[in-house]
Amino acid sequence: MALVASVPGSPYQPVLAPGAGPSGPFRALAGAVGLDALRGNVLVAAGVVAILLAAGGFLLLLRESWRGNISLRTIVLLAVVYHAVVLLLPLLFSRDVYSYAIQGRIAAVHGANPYVTTPAAFPGDPLYSLVGPKWLDTPSVYGPGFTLLAAGLAREIDDVPGLVVAFRVLAAAASLVTLALVVGVVRRERPERAAFAAALFGLNPVVLFQSVGSGHNDLLVALAVAGAFALVARGRTVAAAAALMLGALVKATAVLPLVLLVVWAVARAPVRERRRTLALHAGTVAAIGLAVAAPFLQTKDPTLGMLELAKHEGWLAPSRFVGRALGGLAGWLGGNGAETIVAGLVRIGFAATLVGVLALIARGVARRPYDPPVTAWGWSLVLLMLLGPVLLPWYVTWALPVAWLLPRVPRLCLVVTGVALSVSQFTAELSRFPAAYDANVLFGHYVLAPLLFGLLLWAVRDLRRRLRHGDLATEDAHNVAARAGGG
Repeated sequence: MALVASVPGSPYQPVLAPGAGPSGPFRALAGAVGLDALRGNVLVAAGVVAILLAAGGFLLLLRESWRGNISLRTIVLLAVVYHAVVLLLPLLFSRDVYSYAIQGRIAAVHGANPYVTTPAAFPGDPLYSLVGPKWLDTPSVYGPGFTLLAAGLAREIDDVPGLVVAFRVLAAAASLVTLALVVGVVRRERPERAAFAAALFGLNPVVLFQSVGSGHNDLLVALAVAGAFALVARGRTVAAAAALMLGALVKATAVLPLVLLVVWAVARAPVRERRRTLALHAGTVAAIGLAVAAPFLQTKDPTLGMLELAKHEGWLAPSRFVGRALGGLAGWLGGNGAETIVAGLVRIGFAATLVGVLALIARGVARRPYDPPVTAWGWSLVLLMLLGPVLLPWYVTWALPVAWLLPRVPRLCLVVTGVALSVSQFTAELSRFPAAYDANVLFGHYVLAPLLFGLLLWAVRDLRRRLRHGDLATEDAHNVAARAGGG
């Protein structure tokens, strides 16, 4: 994949900033083996083969590390080397980093509020032509903590390639620190799974190419989850809540484990101490949130991008697949109006299912205060990923720091989703490879989306069985009832 990514005009590359083309050792090696002589669909085919080999190699690595045939030291060494390799490549797969950078420039350079003012207001900005077209008229949908961070980088770095490098280095650093935290916790809690946990995160193609390679901020969310896990393992629940709040100030995703943590902390406290425990945790979270969000608060969008984010829908999300399928049937029977109504009802139904499932998980956490809520975090993040209206490869990273603790079904759902989404991206730009891009979209719509919907049904079925007996963590759901009865 590194060789294919280093070919000029590679299908893995989005639009690149001037002067940010491929260079370095992998560019030279790609030329030496003749990859730069490939053009058009032949180059796309080489990219597909590379992705399939990477996915297959990753699955083989997971199997062998689960069996104990690969040492933790080998896994960690490979992970560090692969992160360094990815940083030698050009930007990969996504233009989101340009949105990060221009939102930072709106705040730091143009002196405007990125939750009110869109990039379209600054057509002279050097990043304007690089931002994805649908995001030019969209205010920021990222948390105020990340916007402050982006503004700080934009204030210090003037040139576009330098900003892109800064976000990618930040993603790589967050990824490696997350890996270190995961390894530290798993060696104490489940040492037999240490190599597997390290491989699942540190050598995952979704982490390396779709997240580090594209500089995505989702790795900061993963870092917050891993940090909170390490703090919970030491009994420092208030500090863990603070860590998760910092993650939520990057993306609202981290709110789910944060709520479950507070529910658990209150439930495990003595009855007389519960109000004080709630006040301490909620007060810490609120103080951090208000302090960070204060520079961007206004009345036009007090949600700071959350209302805007709710309007978006991704083409790989199971909710879109079901909405399109049922909506198409309704349209055939009753016309376009019926299709629109049914598609809207499906989306509402998925949102209601997510809320209901999360409420049940929270109740399960409250009923078992002697069990740390970390497994519940993993469940909530996996279900958010599959039930949400947008599903992108880098969303897999949210749950990976705790995936080694999950039972078989949600763990396999997460692994298969990550591999499927990494395979789903083999062309980054429509204008460069239109036929291959169309094939990419069709593959996503008619192959991957049904697969992901099937995984969602499997996970929900397993969760229902577990919630019936109040056990989210037992390895095999068929043993949950036996464990409950034996206890």
